[in-house]
Amino acid sequence: MIANNSTFALSDTKDYETMEMIQKPEIWRPDLLQLCKSYPNSTLYFDYPLSRETYFGIGGNASVYLEINQVNLLTQIAKFKTDYGLDTFILGRGSNLLVSDTGFRGIVIRLTGQLRQLTIENDLVHAAAGASQAKLAKSAARYGLSGVEFALGIPGSVGGGLIMNAGAWDSDFSQIVQNIRVVTNRGEIVDLTTQQAQFEYRKSKLDNFFCVIQAELKLAYSDPRQVTKKMKDFYQKKIQTQPFVSGNAGCMFKNPDGYSAGWLIDHCGLKGTKVGGAEISTMHANFIINHGYATSRDVFKLIEVIQLAVKDKFGIDLQLEVKLLGF
Repeated sequence: MIANNSTFALSDTKDYETMEMIQKPEIWRPDLLQLCKSYPNSTLYFDYPLSRETYFGIGGNASVYLEINQVNLLTQIAKFKTDYGLDTFILGRGSNLLVSDTGFRGIVIRLTGQLRQLTIENDLVHAAAGASQAKLAKSAARYGLSGVEFALGIPGSVGGGLIMNAGAWDSDFSQIVQNIRVVTNRGEIVDLTTQQAQFEYRKSKLDNFFCVIQAELKLAYSDPRQVTKKMKDFYQKKIQTQPFVSGNAGCMFKNPDGYSAGWLIDHCGLKGTKVGGAEISTMHANFIINHGYATSRDVFKLIEVIQLAVKDKFGIDLQLEVKLLGF
């Protein structure tokens, strides 16, 4: 513990001095500590196990794990990582993510505090990137605002949802976003239009920036009871067709044009296929389940099995929806 209202701790899984760190830690580590000490309530860990923070519950350690609750520190970290040539990754809620067994040689950042807030003014929602999509959907419903009902069953953050243009039931973020505020790799704060974000199916240009801070979403007035009913109906359909169990990160692959990825995988006869402790879900073939003892390597082998089988049978190259970190 270091004074100055900042919390610093070392993981108890491995001694910091024995780990292989990223570029020249003797140079950047003291500077990073000094920088974070200037910001109250920031939390910094070295050699932090990312398996604690992901839906899969697997993967190695991050060289640095940093919780940030204010924009000013985000801008400083953006400059810091650029100056020192460090890799960074913004961690949302830990869904749609597979971390390598060897971990991530860089700085993993999680947004907390004011970077998780939601504010509603008339039909506009100002959503901080760290807020959960489920919280966004429920808050909008209470105010009788329609357009984000699809987000209730998506276990990610608003920032992650914007970057990948998350959606369901023929709706997605691109349909409701007015503008997005980001931090560049030089630490500048920039406002983008939806056109500049270049939203497409399950992707955007937002991942070219250091971090998404917040977005302004324009919703439609409606009866709160109708919005809530629609939201719950969507959710019920989802839990009836998808595995809502621990140890899965959500849909593994994007749907190719004209097809459902799950249908393609199912028609390759792959439901129930296992590698180690990982299994292709018998409920929905576009999900991989960790039964509690899988490694990232097990999951990755199943990814390869799926891609090869679908390519061989249908001539289609399935693209990952899940992000890979540290591979």
